[in-house]
Amino acid sequence: MRLALWMYQGTAHHGVGRIANSMRGVHAVFHAPQGDDYVNPIFTMLERTPDFPRMTTSIVSGRDLAQGTVRLPETLRQVDAQVQPDLIIVCASCSTILLQEDLERMAHSAGTRAETLVYDANPYRMQEVCSADGLFTLLTQRFARSQPPTAVPSVNILGPASLGFHNRSDLICLRRMLATLGVQVNVVAPLGASICDLERLPAAWATIAPYRELGQNAARWLDEQFGVPALTDAPIGVQPTLRWLRRLVETLNDAGERLQRLTNPLRLPPLTAFSLDGMSAPSSVPWFARTADMESYSMKRAFVFGDATHTVGMVKFLRDELGMQIVGAGTYLEHEADWVRGELQDYLPADETGSIDTSFLVTEVFQDVARRIADLTPELVCGTQMERHACRKLDLPCMVIAPPTHIENHLLSYRPVLGFDGADVLADTVYTTATLGMEKHLIDMFGDAGLDYEEPGPENREPRTENRELRIDAGSKGGVAGSSSTPAAQTVTASPRLVTPVWAPEAQAMLKKVPFFVRGRVQKNVERYAAQHGYATITAEILVEAKEALGG
Repeated sequence: MRLALWMYQGTAHHGVGRIANSMRGVHAVFHAPQGDDYVNPIFTMLERTPDFPRMTTSIVSGRDLAQGTVRLPETLRQVDAQVQPDLIIVCASCSTILLQEDLERMAHSAGTRAETLVYDANPYRMQEVCSADGLFTLLTQRFARSQPPTAVPSVNILGPASLGFHNRSDLICLRRMLATLGVQVNVVAPLGASICDLERLPAAWATIAPYRELGQNAARWLDEQFGVPALTDAPIGVQPTLRWLRRLVETLNDAGERLQRLTNPLRLPPLTAFSLDGMSAPSSVPWFARTADMESYSMKRAFVFGDATHTVGMVKFLRDELGMQIVGAGTYLEHEADWVRGELQDYLPADETGSIDTSFLVTEVFQDVARRIADLTPELVCGTQMERHACRKLDLPCMVIAPPTHIENHLLSYRPVLGFDGADVLADTVYTTATLGMEKHLIDMFGDAGLDYEEPGPENREPRTENRELRIDAGSKGGVAGSSSTPAAQTVTASPRLVTPVWAPEAQAMLKKVPFFVRGRVQKNVERYAAQHGYATITAEILVEAKEALGG
């Protein structure tokens, strides 16, 4: 575990809290010092539900340690009496795990009616994602019971959970598509599931587990132990959703034939049946991608960073369905890096050896991602709340497509990522996040209509008219750096310093003619070009030169 200002994942006991807060009749008790109970307000703030978080902290104080007092058994008895759960999950926080106490003995001594499970969520070996997935897999293995399959086609949906990225909307979308196919939902877990629901998991004909971060290990275990086939693709985008539906129908028909329960094979209905009104196309993305505004996105540059599922899905959606150029991508989940790299092998720029290592980033340090974005300066960034913060400083458009998130990403409205509906939501978000090409054309043609206002600030500053730092180079052009006759210039040509160039009045006048919504980026790109080429003063000629070198 590393201390940092910001981290992409929560601690291990935060992952335990996500599972406990998702399920019915399950309560988490954290053996932790005061201060490690911060997970409770996180759920209270972000989870848009009227329920209190299903977790309690058993406080460990310095006085307790000095006196040998153990409060955990009494806390368990209080939770058992007041909440009356079916299962209590006991977990040590990142601080108290250093005490190496026997939590099994403490939990057993409590004598609770509810079953207790001590989960070893060691924060020095795992973080939020692995902790949550490991706990859910353990619960599935502990409570799933062999039983006859359902009489009609049914599926489990594994993965939606508390604080999952748009998981509640994704679940609604999946239910709608399954209802259109005539397929029942056997169990949804962990979100809304009880211990009894976990027992019924083997009765389904198939399991849907679209998120690599949670649910797929449990789905694979159900396949191995009970022969329940797993569908682990994430239907993000129109074409992936079509393929997913065909694969689901094929899987259920195969299962029905094996179980001898299906008299009439399932068939994919007309695609209009999947639309909200039942009459139109299920998604407007194929048409929308050919409109004038979206045509201007063709080959615009995008950078994507996040978890495994949403990073891969978003990269493919942007390139395959919106025609954008992917200049880089990455993930903070190191244990999923190989899978993500394999999925994006044909989507990222490769070097002369065919490797995408230079364009694929695996890191848990958000500053590394911010530097990569600053170097690439893409027209669109898709990332987490951290990338959104970095892009605000860089004056770049950013849409949040993966956790960690901000409270504004936990909306009340129906905004799925999966399915046909999710494709429309993603296209709308891309459209409203990035600078519109048609808007640029209109302002170029008809002027800024009085919108050419400028406010002082770091993202809209005036071009410099005096140097603060120069690279004095014998071969440099323009202004002071053009002179190589001084002794100082001759002594430092072998080790030049970075230029922070100034703007000549005629270049400054030309810059003001650039549309206001891209002026800051143009200014930064031209200054970077001038610095790299040793120009101390940006003249009109150098501005034109930079424009041609940077592609217009």
